[in-house]
Amino acid sequence: MARFANVKAPYLRLTDDRKYGTGTIQRDFMIALLPVILFAFYKNGVQVYLDGNVTLLEMFYPLVFILLGGFTSTLLEALFFIVTDKSVRNMKALGAKLSVSYAAIPGLLLAMILPLYTPIWVLLFGCVAATLVGKMLFGGFGYNVFNPALIGYLAVAFTLYGVIQDAGGALNASEVILDAAGGATPLGALVEGEGLSYATLVAPYGNLWNFFLGTIPGAIAETGTIAILAAYAWLVVRRVIKWYVPAVYVGTVFLLSWIIGAIAGAEGLWFPLYSILSGGLMFGAVFMATEPVTTPRNPLGKIVFALFLGVFTILFRFVGDLPEGVATAIVFMNIFTMPIDNWTAVIRSEFGSKSVFVKGAPKVKKPIPKYVVKLVVLVVLIVLIGLYGALKAGGMFSASILPFSGRLF
Repeated sequence: MARFANVKAPYLRLTDDRKYGTGTIQRDFMIALLPVILFAFYKNGVQVYLDGNVTLLEMFYPLVFILLGGFTSTLLEALFFIVTDKSVRNMKALGAKLSVSYAAIPGLLLAMILPLYTPIWVLLFGCVAATLVGKMLFGGFGYNVFNPALIGYLAVAFTLYGVIQDAGGALNASEVILDAAGGATPLGALVEGEGLSYATLVAPYGNLWNFFLGTIPGAIAETGTIAILAAYAWLVVRRVIKWYVPAVYVGTVFLLSWIIGAIAGAEGLWFPLYSILSGGLMFGAVFMATEPVTTPRNPLGKIVFALFLGVFTILFRFVGDLPEGVATAIVFMNIFTMPIDNWTAVIRSEFGSKSVFVKGAPKVKKPIPKYVVKLVVLVVLIVLIGLYGALKAGGMFSASILPFSGRLF
């Protein structure tokens, strides 16, 4: 006999609310950015002013830089609409169009992941790449294949990274004075071949507690781990993102880093902790890897996507030339969003499907279900790529432990 609930809660879902939609999600997303932006303003502005290393006006520069990114993206998108769509060539129609396009977000995110002393013209160049190339040329909001902010970031990183370094790089005025690592960020020190030792990778910046607090050199808003975790909690509670996507992504990087550290002789957990608290991993895991348009939609697809992100981040970070790896991994995996979605959707639909038995019919040996084969292929791919990255990176720091790794990998 069917049973019916005679009360609304907890059977009434948030998504059943007519007021809930993309606008609510984007509003919650912007609220989640606030603690991260405020921490960036405190670390690179207020604290530096209190140290006496910048003027009162200069204290607001990090905040102005981030807001300028959002404003530039909005302006570029408005110009794009005016040029390409005759129906929005008045303020009312243009305002309505921009209000559902969330034009400021690519520029805001881009500015938050760039170094503090990125020249303004470089930020504008990145906004053009993010908004026009990464978003509008694909059809605008909801149609972009790649994360727009990361397209802008990679355009800047691959073409103008030297310009940013010449302009001052990522260290704020207080960090430059106390610099004990020759101007390098924690990940920069690793790429420069400092080896896997606590004394060279962590000690110049304090200790791992400083890494957790975010008081280490890095891009404007990527180091504030506590603020990012607060944003993560907010987005999960508001059901804007799935909790397991950042958890699987960061967990995979932690596990592979632990293997790399073990191969290279780094004892304890300091190296995997250093690995997940350095660079933009936390920021990318919460704000980029969960982007609804450019990542898989079904739960299994999201998990597979996050696993591959962790594997490729390790591969690009330790084996590639760029110190970060997060942006490259996410954009690279954006290519496979649709295949992963289709592949894992079939696995989910076939998993648990019941067979029909006819009484008296001869028993037939069942073939291996297709979803099992597909699942095994995915797991093998993830394990092989992860193993390759871990052994390759571990062998770079410890040839004596893996003397054959050079020929094998």
